[in-house]
Amino acid sequence: MDLLEVANRRSVPGILIFNHRQEPIFFNPVALGILSKLNGTHSDSNHLMMGVTIPKEIFNLFENLKKSYLACRDDHQTQVGPQISLFSTQDAMYCCRGFPLNGDDTHSSQAFHIMMLIEKVSQHRQIDLEKLRNRFQLTNRQMEIIKHLFSGLTNKRIADALCVSEDTIKGHLKHIMRRLKVNSRTEILSIILQL
Repeated sequence: MDLLEVANRRSVPGILIFNHRQEPIFFNPVALGILSKLNGTHSDSNHLMMGVTIPKEIFNLFENLKKSYLACRDDHQTQVGPQISLFSTQDAMYCCRGFPLNGDDTHSSQAFHIMMLIEKVSQHRQIDLEKLRNRFQLTNRQMEIIKHLFSGLTNKRIADALCVSEDTIKGHLKHIMRRLKVNSRTEILSIILQL
């Protein structure tokens, strides 16, 4: 398969553009469709766009990019690289890539935009949980938490499902990260997808 064929098979990503106040100023129909599918899967998010809930992962990515952009600009550096956030629902894994778009610095010290590209990167498929358990020597409880994490649940929703405190879940996640030698929930999901 050549590169042109791969490019032709790739789906068009959803495109969102936000101004520096986190207000959506542009979105394409693909983005609206993806966000509509995600509606209700991230109940702790209260950001709305055209009546559709925007997952908190997108706004967290926005905040990280905004901080990086402003710090880079204050240090008179010229470029901030893209940042990526992965998040999962019960049906699929999504990738959101964010890029700062430079504004006109002569009009406002805060003038800039951030573009987000959001796309489904994989259908959920059967994961060999025994392979995961054996490779990283995970406990039954850690495996339960990973299953919930992979379904896109927040720490609070995992805690509710397992009838424990959110702090207990955070503790388990720290142990899981240590065993997998990663630093974030996103990296946990990435290791699972690689398996």
